[in-house]
Amino acid sequence: MTNNNKKAEKKIVKYVRKLLYILYFFGFVFIALEIFLRLYNPFHFRLKGDRIILPVDQKTTIYNSINPKLDSIIVNTRNALGFRGPDKPLNFEDHLSIITVGGSTTECKFLNDNKTWPFLLGVALGHGFKNIWLNNAGLDGHSTFGHQVLLNDYIIRLHPKIVTFLVGINDVESDQPSFHDKLNTKGAYPDLKHFIAENSEVINLVINFSRGWRAQKLNNTTQKLLVLKKDNDIVLPDSVYQQRLNDQNKYLPNYQKRIEQLMDTCIKHGIEPVLITQPNLFGIGTDSASGVNLETFKVEPGLSGRLLWKILEEYNDVTRKVCAQKNIPLIDLAHLMPKNSIYFYDASHFTNAGAQKVADIIAQQLKNILEKDFPSYSLNASPQ
Repeated sequence: MTNNNKKAEKKIVKYVRKLLYILYFFGFVFIALEIFLRLYNPFHFRLKGDRIILPVDQKTTIYNSINPKLDSIIVNTRNALGFRGPDKPLNFEDHLSIITVGGSTTECKFLNDNKTWPFLLGVALGHGFKNIWLNNAGLDGHSTFGHQVLLNDYIIRLHPKIVTFLVGINDVESDQPSFHDKLNTKGAYPDLKHFIAENSEVINLVINFSRGWRAQKLNNTTQKLLVLKKDNDIVLPDSVYQQRLNDQNKYLPNYQKRIEQLMDTCIKHGIEPVLITQPNLFGIGTDSASGVNLETFKVEPGLSGRLLWKILEEYNDVTRKVCAQKNIPLIDLAHLMPKNSIYFYDASHFTNAGAQKVADIIAQQLKNILEKDFPSYSLNASPQ
């Protein structure tokens, strides 16, 4: 063997040893971290693999110095169920129990515990009904795919008397569950990727940090402040409107099926569902606070306020249709909520004043439903 061959062989051996050492090192760190995270996990994520893991008994304090429409200090508390609101009472069956389901516009993550619309709704209903127990089960980013998981895995077991669903915005142009809210039965692993994601604490940690980074980049409501400017108009030809609306036709039938599935699940388990349409700041008229035209305002490149509203209304119309066909109570918040930037801090999310307005509207509508379907809880009921 020549000297050159010997040198080459030594180099290869050296590289192989380095590679083996790196693999050994990472393997050791992975196993050690896996053991540590199983014994003590300081990170509280809502997902493990494709399952929803609710943040039980947690209190988060958010310091806001970016958005003047929100409080500077925001406290978000989760109870023993993982929802926002009072803990489940011992005599649960004796209560008029209500759970609100939805995405971020229901969770109201960036509003204090006592300023979310579900909390304020519970207060308002308490003036006319006895033994009200209301919990906020909204989860940031969830669509009807995630709502079905939450319903199957948690809410059915609780068996509340009423579940409200504020739906629409997170289902726009969505034809399959995201990794965030995929519908997988616990313990059923369709492939190796999902098996590892469900069973490895380390992989789950990496996935959730990745999700968190993407969420902050794409939908962090405290990082990107919507500024309404009068010179930010966009004029779109009718052909663009027609094309975007036609594009929704491939999503709407399956969206209707998902809404129907949610309703059927509730009815099957003796829970009364109430559907709420999705409001939005943009679409019609002029904002009285800023003077901005809410129809021509450029929400993003290629999307005007009017087009955004027309697209969202396609999904709201499906919600209205399902309610009419299945005789489900409907609260048409999309039409009842005023389009005013006093009530919104971006296109869809509510300010403190907006949450109060939403609570007032829903309380007025829900009061009529409760009086009709649960008269024994009414403080105005005539004595028998």
